[in-house]
Amino acid sequence: MTILTIECSSGTGSIAVTRDGEILHNYSFENARGRGTSFFALLEKATRQTVSLDSILVGIGPGSYNPLRVSIAAAWGVARAREIPVRGICSLLGYDALEYHVLGDARAGQWFHGHIRNGRLAAPPALLKPEEALSQLTDGIPVFTTSPLMESAHCKSPQAVQLAFRADQAETAEPIYLKPPHITKPAPFQ
Repeated sequence: MTILTIECSSGTGSIAVTRDGEILHNYSFENARGRGTSFFALLEKATRQTVSLDSILVGIGPGSYNPLRVSIAAAWGVARAREIPVRGICSLLGYDALEYHVLGDARAGQWFHGHIRNGRLAAPPALLKPEEALSQLTDGIPVFTTSPLMESAHCKSPQAVQLAFRADQAETAEPIYLKPPHITKPAPFQ
């Protein structure tokens, strides 16, 4: 089975094409706050290089609002054009380890936390105060962060290729929002 996987939940995005567990293409790009200009060029390159795709897998967060929306919409667009299924997968599964914690800055004084055990989510991602998130960590278990939150953690974005290796955990391609998006309402016209 040939899978196109897209992951854009943090500052570095990635696109991978795998066939039966073998990596055919793997691209990374800067994706700061969803303003990664390389995303669509690399998505086009990956789809042109791969004539036959069986499905699309897309990281659904938690993460930055704009890049998640853009990547999920792009995944749906390619899937519709190719007449193939699209599935979503929690972005926190995008690291090469069987057990680890993931912390991310959710802004407004909050962090998100996820614990992966045996390559699966031990519990749904949670939105916590930083001290509560730190209290969830376990000695001896690696910690990944999507931005520099603490010195002892590995600051690294989730990888599309790692999500592809966990495609059996795919679900509906709907974004994981831990809180409502922050929207500033316009001032009344005067």
